[in-house]
Amino acid sequence: MLEQLIKYFVYKTKGHITKTQLINFLYLADLYTVKWTGKQLTELNWCYYHHSPWHEDIDAALSQMDGKEIAQKAEGRITFIRLGIEAEITTDINLPLGLKLMLDNIRREWASAAKFEQLLDYVQNTAPMLEMRQIHQAEETVKLNLNAEREKLVSELGL
Repeated sequence: MLEQLIKYFVYKTKGHITKTQLINFLYLADLYTVKWTGKQLTELNWCYYHHSPWHEDIDAALSQMDGKEIAQKAEGRITFIRLGIEAEITTDINLPLGLKLMLDNIRREWASAAKFEQLLDYVQNTAPMLEMRQIHQAEETVKLNLNAEREKLVSELGL
């Protein structure tokens, strides 16, 4: 599922996405599905690392896909994820319609370069990130509890 989600976001942005944006999009996709269904899309055990969500499997997947479906290009401190030579934009990525709608909402809301700082701020203020930021240092790698977002929703709804 991780590679499908990476392809979906890279293809739908036509290769105009940074690695940081992509990681945050993947995090939000997992967070929202946990929030509303109690189940995660990917098998990533998300970590809090340097005030951001992260997992080493994302780097491994990007490396495996690099030069094929995607192309990573570092420009200074920013890594751009572009379309690779084997990118098939016309091929539909086989995902359920409801999931595509959710992913498209994430992309439409946050893909603009002008909204980059707002995206980071939004992600850092999700319940799992706030929980870790209060008790851990930025250099620590600590597992995030995505269920904290669901628990916050349940509490707000009074259920």
